[in-house]
Amino acid sequence: MLVQSILAGHHPRGARLPSEHALSERFGVSRAVVREAIAHLKAEGVVMARQGSGTYVIDRPGRKGFHLKNVEEVSVLEELRHILELRKVFETGVAELAAVRRTETDLRHLEAVVTAMDHWAQQAAHTPTEGMTGAQWDDEFHLALARATHNPEIERFQEYLGVKNAAVHRVLWGEEGRVRDWPIAANAEHRDILEAVRAGDPAAARRAAERHLEGTAERVSEVLCPAGETPEEPSSLEPIDG
Repeated sequence: MLVQSILAGHHPRGARLPSEHALSERFGVSRAVVREAIAHLKAEGVVMARQGSGTYVIDRPGRKGFHLKNVEEVSVLEELRHILELRKVFETGVAELAAVRRTETDLRHLEAVVTAMDHWAQQAAHTPTEGMTGAQWDDEFHLALARATHNPEIERFQEYLGVKNAAVHRVLWGEEGRVRDWPIAANAEHRDILEAVRAGDPAAARRAAERHLEGTAERVSEVLCPAGETPEEPSSLEPIDG
């Protein structure tokens, strides 16, 4: 869709992309699909948003040396384990650095996100909700944590990881996760990270992030390899050791 359009030269480097509305009409898809496509390209360094101006093409797709598979493309549990290990290495460091560099503005935003997620999780446990999904709130929390490091490259890589893990997020924060109270459990882990960051304790923030990633691994394992089933691959997705 949009990638092919850029590759075909319809949007050369330096060009501003049309609006979401215009792109959705051109390609015959919803604006949500367009937003997700732009998020993918932004995370991979193909386009860049300029505040008050629009989104611009800054590179051609496929030019970057590093590419992480989308979760939908992962064929074996071992590959997914590798992705979760990458998240652990990166996101524990993010939490640690955020505890050192966060400002009061950062803390207020993190608190607002966690509070909103609490409200969403409690409501979603009983009835479907409108507006932002649990997966989007989850992404916003981790992005806010990355912004609290005040390193734009960390924020950009966190956004990239969020895009690549979108399928897992939809499972954990979707209907299947809600019936198991996973959103409530996951957001309690987010709260622990926030409190360690608020306290300015980098070691505690790292430990809280480790526990969150371990909990995520356990929940993913429960979906992909339910109790009583033996995975075809010899390497199962076990919780990541802290």
